[in-house]
This record gives sequence, structure tokens and C-alpha cells, in this order.
Amino acid sequence: MLQCPTQTCHIHKFKHDDKFYVADLSRFMIVEINQIAWDALELAPILETQELINQLSQTYDRNLVLETLELLGDFQSNGLIFSLPSWGGLPAADSERLKIYVPQSKDSWFLNPETVEAGTNVALYHMSRSLSKFADIYLSGETEGEIAPGLYTVGLPAEEILQSPRRFNQRLNQLGVNGILAHQSWGSYDLVPFFREVDLPIILQNHAPRGHAGLAISTTLFYHSIMRAYDAFTAPSDSVARYYARFVGDTSHFHTLQNGVDANTFRPLNKSKAKTEIATLLEDTRIEEKLTVGFLSRFQPEKGAHVFIQLAEMHPDLLFLVGGNFLLRPSFGPLPDNLIYAGFLPRKQLPTLYNAFDIYCFPSMAAEETFGLTLLEAMACGVPPVVPRFDGLPEVVGETGIVVPAKEFSEDMAGFAAAVSAAELSKGIVSLLEDDFRHELGEKARSRALAFTWERCVKHLIQLFQNLNRIKQNHRTSPDLSVAFVPYFDAFQNQVENRALLLNLTPSLETPLQQKGAYVQTMEEGLALTLLKRHTPKQVEAVLTHVLDDTSKAAQVVERVQNFLNTLA
Repeated sequence: MLQCPTQTCHIHKFKHDDKFYVADLSRFMIVEINQIAWDALELAPILETQELINQLSQTYDRNLVLETLELLGDFQSNGLIFSLPSWGGLPAADSERLKIYVPQSKDSWFLNPETVEAGTNVALYHMSRSLSKFADIYLSGETEGEIAPGLYTVGLPAEEILQSPRRFNQRLNQLGVNGILAHQSWGSYDLVPFFREVDLPIILQNHAPRGHAGLAISTTLFYHSIMRAYDAFTAPSDSVARYYARFVGDTSHFHTLQNGVDANTFRPLNKSKAKTEIATLLEDTRIEEKLTVGFLSRFQPEKGAHVFIQLAEMHPDLLFLVGGNFLLRPSFGPLPDNLIYAGFLPRKQLPTLYNAFDIYCFPSMAAEETFGLTLLEAMACGVPPVVPRFDGLPEVVGETGIVVPAKEFSEDMAGFAAAVSAAELSKGIVSLLEDDFRHELGEKARSRALAFTWERCVKHLIQLFQNLNRIKQNHRTSPDLSVAFVPYFDAFQNQVENRALLLNLTPSLETPLQQKGAYVQTMEEGLALTLLKRHTPKQVEAVLTHVLDDTSKAAQVVERVQNFLNTLA
């Protein structure tokens, strides 16, 4: 695929007999192209790849556009028509900067926030750009190149680990990689080979801890079960670890890595001017005149769209302004007259939109609402929020907004993980109608948002990698102890019970028939000792949970056995 923006070589485009040609004058070659490629050559130097695809697809069939850009990408890789980037190559493997390999490609992990709407993609983009200031990041790819300072693609596709684990590890070692960072996708187990074949700390970023008919939970629990002592999850809020505490006894693998915000871009502006600008854009002067309650996200049910519409109906004297893609059913009836739909706006216009809001209401009940990036951006613009007490939203707001009660579901339902009533949110909005209180909370919201920086986020991530590497260095192989499962006569109870006998800890006591002085363990402890030879502690915990029907007891047994083994390692 053609990587844009990119400059062309010294070329000459011309037409002959209704055909299109381009001459690469530096290579003395002439190539026949189609109309799509002809147009693409004009746009490639100024647009990102996704922007180029979107623009060309407005005129041509999208599949033909993708096929053409694949062909142009081949030309680019060979230095034909397009200039090869001039850079000094990958950094030295022995440099002091942390080196991180990302199994996902640039197109799936490093998306330009101007072309996407999902908060996760925006967060990944800004985090990677900030992380590259302190570490060298290598994204999986077919070729090598520099995306930005500290951010590279390397000719090491993730799929290669299946073909030759040894060769894959040799390449990681040549690059000097210290750890692996990946974004966990629900229902995908593509990262399993890395836990089996790569002896480096692996961090999975988990932005979707539940939802998708249980697939997200199952995926997280699976990866949790195969994690080693020096692997970890990161999530944007503490709510993820709290949620998984209902499934596993030990949540120490879950680490909170809060998102950040660019407080220079998202900042308080002159509210009157912002309202005028948005009113002019949407051709509705009411935005200049009325108190405005804002919402910015995908306008769909689980994000609280119907609740927001109810709020507009309950407050006809207020204006309700929505930004984002409209994803309600086509059969949905007309919107209230006091609800204005702004549509999907480029990110460069979002600071102005946020500043046109007087109150930010985010009634999301989505199963993936671990943080709320738009919530933080609104707060950075000095807009006080009203949110439900659900998942990570209260952790972002703190004491700088109105948090209303919500009912969390024990099981997700069609993308919903909770319910919040319009009546409760209405109370929160009404409390902010008083000017002084609203302005006071807006100032506090801005102050709180200043603490959420991308630099703070990535420094915590680097510290986590360093800690995991220390754990890895100190990690010792457990001794290979033999366990026999036998009937055992308890002289005190005068009955035979099934027990586990530890055989080879002290040779002089190795006799299964010995009743006094032998190392007699419970069946659960013996099972744990045996399974830990081949399986991770989390996998053993899962087995014992099934046997004991008690997660807490299972976790205690595994912890006790692990502590015992650690004293022998």
C-alpha cells in the first residue's frame, strides 16, 4: 500500500491514445497507469494514506482505489516514481533508549486521529507519538522506514514468528528490543505465539475489557491465564482491575495507564466567539443565544443517544448540541427542535465545538467505556461534565463535575453494561444552570485535566517495562519436585484419606509408605505443584477454581505453593 504523504521523483505525466503514462526521468522508465493513479500522484504529497483513499473513493470504486494504491506501493518500495525516504537507518541496538516492538502494523496501530473517530485509536496515536520521545518503537512491517523520530517500521512481520521462532528472536535481539507492546483486540488470539516463544516482557493494552457477547472477557481471561510473572495488562482506569476481580483471585497483572490530553490544543477559548463560529458553521443562531448542553461521540444507543434525546425533550428551554457520527436506526423519529446535530467534525474544529458547550453531558453506558477521552478533552476546555457513576468515567471527573447514580448490569446486553435515567442526569444539568457554580466547576475541570498528560502516561509505561524486566532478570525456574497422589491413613482420624506426598524434597524421607515424617500435602497443593511444571500460575488457579468451586481459595493455594517454590529456587 502506498504510504503517504510522499514525494515523487523527477517525473513527467502524459497522455497518449487515451492512455495514461508517467515517466520516471531519474530511472529512464515509462509506466502505464490508470486514471486513479493519475489523480493519486497529485494528492500523494499532501494527504495521509487514509485521507487519500477516502478522497479517491468519492470518485472511483473503493476496491479499485485500493488495488491501485497497492500497485503504487510496490513502485514506492522499489524507488520507482516515488522518492525513497532519506534516513540514517534504525538506531543502534546498544543505545540507552528503551526499544519496544509492536506486533501490529502502522495501519492498524498508528492511525491518524484526523481520519478516525474511536477514542481508542486517537489514544494509541498520541501515546505512540509521545512514547517515541523516550523510546524507539518498531512496528511490524514488510520494509524498514522512519515514520517519525523514534518511530519506525521494521521488516519483521508478526506472522514470521510462526515460520521460525528462532529467526524471529534473533532479529529482536539484533534490534536490541527490551519489550513487546500490543493492543489487545477482542476475539483475537494472534499474540499467543509471543508468550510461548519470546522471552521478553509483553504488555497488552486493554481498552475493551468486556462486551461483544462475552468475547472481550474470554479473550482477556485467556491472555491473563498464560501471562508470565513479567507480563502485564494496561488499562485506562482502575475500573478494569475491579471488574476482573470478580473472575480471578489475583489482579496484579492489571496496571492502570491513564490517557492524556493535549492541554495546549484543548483549552478554554472565548466562549462567545466559539459559539458564534459554530452557529455560523451550522447556520443556527440559537447556539449564540441559549445555554448549550453538549455531547461528542458516536450518537448510538449504548453511548446514551436516546437518553440525550430524552434530556432535550425534558428541557425545551436549553439547547442540546451533538457532534459525531449519527448511528441511530433509520426508522428513528424526528429529533426535538432544540437538539442540533453537528455531524462528524475534523479534530482541528473540536476545541471550538467544546468551547461552544456550557455543559458537557456524556451518558454513555457502553461496555467499553473504560475512560472517556472526549470527556477529558471537554474538561480541558473548561466545560463542567455530567456523567453516570459507571466504569472509568468517575475516575476522570473526580470532584470537578456531577456524577449521577447508574445501575450496572451483571451481564452485558446488546452493548450496554449499565443503565442511567434521564431524570438523574437532568438533576445534574439543573444543578449547573447557576452561573457561578458552573464556572467554578469548569475551572476545576480544567485544572484536573492538566494532570492527565501523555508524557505522564508514557513515563508510567516505560517504568512498567523497566519493572517487568527486573522481574524477568530475577525470575528463577522452579525446582522439579515429584508428587505422588495416594490413599493416606490418618492415624488421628483413624481413616484413609486421599493425599499428595512430596517425594524428592529430602531423599531420606522419600517413601510413600512412611506415615510419620513424610511431606504430606493436600490434594489441591499436590495438584498445584504438579501443574506448575507445565502451566502458568493463572492456569493452575483456573483448574483449582473448578475443583474447589471457590476463586479465593484457589488463589490462596496457588500463592502458598508459589511462595514455597520460590524459597527453593
